[in-house]
Amino acid sequence: MPKQHEDEVLRRTSFKALSCVLTVVFGLVVVGLLVSLTHDLKGGPTSGVAACLFTIALVRRLLSSRIVLDSSAVEVVNPLITYRVPYSSIAEVRGGGGGTLNLVTRAGDEIYSTGFGGSVIDNFVGSTERAAERIEQRVKRGRRGTQQGSVTKKFTVSWIADLCTAGAIICAVTAGVLGV
Repeated sequence: MPKQHEDEVLRRTSFKALSCVLTVVFGLVVVGLLVSLTHDLKGGPTSGVAACLFTIALVRRLLSSRIVLDSSAVEVVNPLITYRVPYSSIAEVRGGGGGTLNLVTRAGDEIYSTGFGGSVIDNFVGSTERAAERIEQRVKRGRRGTQQGSVTKKFTVSWIADLCTAGAIICAVTAGVLGV
């Protein structure tokens, strides 16, 4: 069992594998399209680069969803918003049975985890149930402390996704100027 001061990252293995594979595949397509641009400067390959970069950004955002358990709080990293919930603010952990993993705060708010959304495969594998159990163990330990805090929200930073989005916008504008 991990020590209380260590961070523990909960994520589906399939998300991590798919994220890596799709990033490499679409990255290779981008390289191929960029090489084709050296022979003939037209908007078509540039549009393809924009589409591939946008796909990489979307994949990285969605599949990098996870839950981080640290010494004082649960951090739910969703594609756009990251929630930090102190253990003392968690009233209930809901998850399993093919459903989405949710944290219910003492204030009555529900925080959904994209990384542990319901799926057919999860009915057999049970990753959401295991994650809910791990969170519940940390919540029980965290409630012993006297720390009080509120739920905080911030924009999720994903450097690869953000750079790919910027590149996709630049390529889309360039394709429009060159003519598709």
